[in-house]
Amino acid sequence: MKELKRYFIIWWIPIIAYIIPYLIYVLGTLFKNDDVIDIALIFFYLNILGNIVSGIVQIYLKKWFLLIPQFLISGFLFFSVSVYFTFSPPDYYGANKKIPENIRFDKPLNREITISDLKENDFKLAEISQPGIYNYYTNYQPKELGIFFIKAYEITSNDRLSEERMTDRSKIIVDSLNRGLHSGEFTIYEGSWGDKYGARIELWYEPNTGKSYKVAVKNYIVEGWMR
Repeated sequence: MKELKRYFIIWWIPIIAYIIPYLIYVLGTLFKNDDVIDIALIFFYLNILGNIVSGIVQIYLKKWFLLIPQFLISGFLFFSVSVYFTFSPPDYYGANKKIPENIRFDKPLNREITISDLKENDFKLAEISQPGIYNYYTNYQPKELGIFFIKAYEITSNDRLSEERMTDRSKIIVDSLNRGLHSGEFTIYEGSWGDKYGARIELWYEPNTGKSYKVAVKNYIVEGWMR
């Protein structure tokens, strides 16, 4: 209790205390653990709250001028951390994932896929531009006009990957029933470049007048796109 009282009364202690969340964050990056990084953020925001309470205490002690370094440093750190985690947040989703050895996985090709690369009613992935951004190709011949789209799941946890954006981003509108090659694109946001993991990729079709259905399933080694 005495140490907690010192934290609020001695103006520089809340400032020095920012070292704690920083060290926890460094541990999170060393071990590539998102949970540890989340803990660092919790301690960081708790310390900002502690700086505000300490500032109120300084006013009560008639040392209002000590608010300046407290609030300037806290404001700068809050702005910097907010910008960093908004535009370039660390993402270690795939870093500690195990790729099962008893499951067959394909790897995306690093070139455009032609119709000769596909078997009948087949689909394949290609990674042509940046890691985590995938092109998919299918020669499946639907019987009704409609829309192709992709669903993806991490293989060990069955987590749905990039659900909110993938369905819409991967849509291919089929406005002709002539045979041919259909291609689309989608992005996996979970994880970072180089942190590869297994995913179940499902090709779906939604007819204009009916219920969507699964066309085909393949397992691929994937990685997330770094924002």
